[in-house]
Amino acid sequence: MTSHDNTVPAIDCVDFVRLVDDLVDSDPRQWGAIVAKHLEECPPCLVYLQQMLDLKVLLSHVFDGDRLGQDGVVGVLRTIEE
Repeated sequence: MTSHDNTVPAIDCVDFVRLVDDLVDSDPRQWGAIVAKHLEECPPCLVYLQQMLDLKVLLSHVFDGDRLGQDGVVGVLRTIEE
């Protein structure tokens, strides 16, 4: 894990959850120091993000060989978050 100094701003869990849709669809190397710091300091948000990533994979294979499209996956994730 990386140690972050006080120059990296903190975000709270509510703000983090709002970012999850974007994070699920992006490269973790591009998340930046703010997200990395929050994930290091907040294990529940790390678990939540991992669950959403897993859910995205599972939803893409819902029915024997049929794939749920990106719009469908995003719709399900948004419904869960509401």
